[in-house]
Amino acid sequence: MKRECEIVQDLLFGYQDGTLHEASKDLVEEHLKKCEECRRIFSEMKKDEIEVDKKEEQEQEIDYLKKVNKKMSRKNSLLMVIGTILGIIILLNVGIFVYYYSEAGKVQIYLNDDITQEQIDNIKNSVLKIDENAKFEYYSKEDALNKLKERFGDNKELLSGYGEDNNPLNTYYVLDTNVEKAKDIENILKSMQGVKKITGFYDTNPYIFMFSKFIM
Repeated sequence: MKRECEIVQDLLFGYQDGTLHEASKDLVEEHLKKCEECRRIFSEMKKDEIEVDKKEEQEQEIDYLKKVNKKMSRKNSLLMVIGTILGIIILLNVGIFVYYYSEAGKVQIYLNDDITQEQIDNIKNSVLKIDENAKFEYYSKEDALNKLKERFGDNKELLSGYGEDNNPLNTYYVLDTNVEKAKDIENILKSMQGVKKITGFYDTNPYIFMFSKFIM
């Protein structure tokens, strides 16, 4: 019997895998019916196989989850980058429009050299009828020349020939109003006596306005 058990136990792996010839398979089955020890060994083998299968299945699941997590991590990183870029774009656009509406409403009103005080008062009153909160900042001919020299920077010597007696620039007011009312103010003032010209960026695209300020 011991010799038969040894033979059967050698055949158990093939029997479990289903690779035995029919005669060997019948031998194993007949022996297992009458040998409790071989049945126990075969039962342990099946348990081990189940554990191995479970372990392989768990490893496959872990590998799958790792791949999913890796893909999700890449996706989340990409979404984070996209979100950051979109956030920067949104903040940049908000900043551009906030700056535009705070600065583009400033209007330069250039005055004739022979303007009278009455004409100046008429200009201010006309503006205040449209925007009672508008603020005026006065620049003399000398102020205008000095600002121009500042813009020339290292080349300001080109303007050294101009002074109080031959200053070609005009006195002007910088009117601080808002973009919506600036155009109405221009329409009223451009035909008034004492006004030489009116300039401003209130009709400019916000992006062009920002670009022009950046390069000036």
